[in-house]
Amino acid sequence: MRIECFSLGKRFASPEENEDSVVIMPGRGYAVIDGVTDRSGRRFGAMRAGRFASGLVAAEVTRFLLAEDLSVRGGQDRVRRLVQALGDTLIAGYAAHDLSERAASDVAARIGCTLALGYHDGPALQLVSIGDSGIRLGGESLGTIRHVEAKPLDRVTALIRRECWAHLGKMRADPLPQRAISDDAVWKGLREPPAGLDAEGCAAVRAHVLHLCDEEIPTIARAEIERLIDSGISGQRAFANHPSSDLGYGVLDGFPIAERHVFTADYAAAEVATLELFSDGYFAEPEAFGVAAWEASFAEVERLDPDKIGPYASVKGSGPDGWTDDRTYLGIAFDR
Repeated sequence: MRIECFSLGKRFASPEENEDSVVIMPGRGYAVIDGVTDRSGRRFGAMRAGRFASGLVAAEVTRFLLAEDLSVRGGQDRVRRLVQALGDTLIAGYAAHDLSERAASDVAARIGCTLALGYHDGPALQLVSIGDSGIRLGGESLGTIRHVEAKPLDRVTALIRRECWAHLGKMRADPLPQRAISDDAVWKGLREPPAGLDAEGCAAVRAHVLHLCDEEIPTIARAEIERLIDSGISGQRAFANHPSSDLGYGVLDGFPIAERHVFTADYAAAEVATLELFSDGYFAEPEAFGVAAWEASFAEVERLDPDKIGPYASVKGSGPDGWTDDRTYLGIAFDR
């Protein structure tokens, strides 16, 4: 067996605030967990909210897999118990910080994380994914199989930032105001013009984003897209774990998760040659296995689109003080 892992926080000056966590238990299971960044800057002891959430989930995944008899097939019953256990540990985290009532009544007060997990389940390799951390399998008979939860919500918010940046670029050459105003726009939404963008410009950007969404994701109700455009990222938690919204997405936050947001699949372990798990700090997947290939792909993305306003448009970009996001890769090559 060969295991390769790399994880790096986005902030150059404080890599210890990396909100990703990793579980490596050879012969039992492997996980990458990406904590949701809380822009309010809340701390849980010494940790930011995302780090607190991912750490709780990593510890519970470890405990759960150690307690289970993985030589016996557990199937979907084991998956259900795992998801319940992960939710319970987050609920306990709220209670430990006197946040139970607030988290129950206010989605914006919740901590959260995504999960990409593979574990041995009798003769199978069981996969469980919640949120947009990725899984990739390889094998001679399997070919390449990948799973990342589709999240059109991120495309809508990325378009807000990209199109605001482009609109401002027609009027000024300094990229610093473009970045600051565009970042403010994607955070607060376009219901009101962000500071530095007049009402006419805000209306033009909003109309153009709506037009692009009509072209790119025509199956999603315009009312839902307008709601997101107007609220921005600050209001997107209303879509978290939504059971029916086309903009709904999965996140582990201690509260009920609709089945549509819990991806599961299993494959004969003997047929799996490689398992790769990765957080969304990687914007492009290389064909090859291993840290070197994934970091080379990362470097090429940064060369082509560091601001993330081009082919890798996102709600934030890299800058003088940090990368776009924390990034984590875990690859396991099994002996075959």
